[in-house]
Amino acid sequence: MSREDRERWDRRWAARSHDLGRPEPFLLRHLDLLCPGRVLDVACGAGRNALLLAGRGFSVTALDISEEGLALLRERARGKGVGIAVRRADLDDPEALSGLGRFDDLLVVRYRPDEGQWRRLLAHLVPGGRLLLCSFALEDHFRHGTRRAHCLERGALDAALRPRMRLLLRETFVQGGRFLEGSVWEKREEEGERL
Repeated sequence: MSREDRERWDRRWAARSHDLGRPEPFLLRHLDLLCPGRVLDVACGAGRNALLLAGRGFSVTALDISEEGLALLRERARGKGVGIAVRRADLDDPEALSGLGRFDDLLVVRYRPDEGQWRRLLAHLVPGGRLLLCSFALEDHFRHGTRRAHCLERGALDAALRPRMRLLLRETFVQGGRFLEGSVWEKREEEGERL
């Protein structure tokens, strides 16, 4: 992401112009498909989903480019008495995930990683681990003008994930007048790799 993107998100979180409290409904509907253990919440913002998962016994690491969003998450986690590891990182940086270790689950909500980011993220997911992904469907671009770069396109998504992941569930739905797509994937066993 560019410096302008980081500054834009910092301004938005400082103004608290986003929903801080409600977890993603797609996550709530399919929480039972996640593996117990360590979760990496990618592009977590102020941590609405990280807080839910930490409160349900998951060990959560929350990652975002915005220090303002992460500051809100730290404050809210202290208030709820839950521990969440936070890290400010730009996912365009190939070293952004270094030292994080392996995770049982990846959570990617309202963000669309590019091919290189997917490769680096999936390297941190254990075989048999789950990816829960939910963002704008391409239809939202045509209906509401959401930037196409932020929308999930099935062909590109399948090309990025299918070699290493198995699709368990996919839904397209309307929520609050917006067109969304959610999916849950499981990482395939890889030769030479152990849980």
